[in-house]
Amino acid sequence: MRNAVGFIILIVLVLTISCNDKPIEPFELSVADYNYSLAYSVLYNLTNEKLTITFRGELENEKDSVLYSTSDLPKRQLKKISEINIDSLKTDYRNDCIDDGDIKSFIIKKDSLSKTVHLSNYYHPELSPAIEMINGIVPEKYEINYDKADLIQEMKNCEEYKNAE
Repeated sequence: MRNAVGFIILIVLVLTISCNDKPIEPFELSVADYNYSLAYSVLYNLTNEKLTITFRGELENEKDSVLYSTSDLPKRQLKKISEINIDSLKTDYRNDCIDDGDIKSFIIKKDSLSKTVHLSNYYHPELSPAIEMINGIVPEKYEINYDKADLIQEMKNCEEYKNAE
């Protein structure tokens, strides 16, 4: 009896570990951070294997240059990003109470699908964690300007404003 219980526990452990080690589905997620006044942009390109940050000069004869690159990525967070259902995403999410401010453009590629999604002063529960992950692993000078608490509070304020009308 003791051996049977031990064997069952061993089988459960093996299955649990093997399920957690499923490979991460291939994907590519790009976030472009534009600075129009200084004529440049920074592209954050995240795949299931690597993160690359590229400076893209917008002036004539300016060349792109890689600012930072790493393949040391948090697997659990990558897995969540790889599981995003592209078909369920709209192309535009916005806080209608704010005209300017925190605007991000994402391009997501999975399998043969590609979708561009714009977030305008909006916290998206599937996409925004990608920014949090990136900011958690890059040097501070390469972090994407992003304030989760402020975005969520502004969205709540907008809902309260709309409901008061």
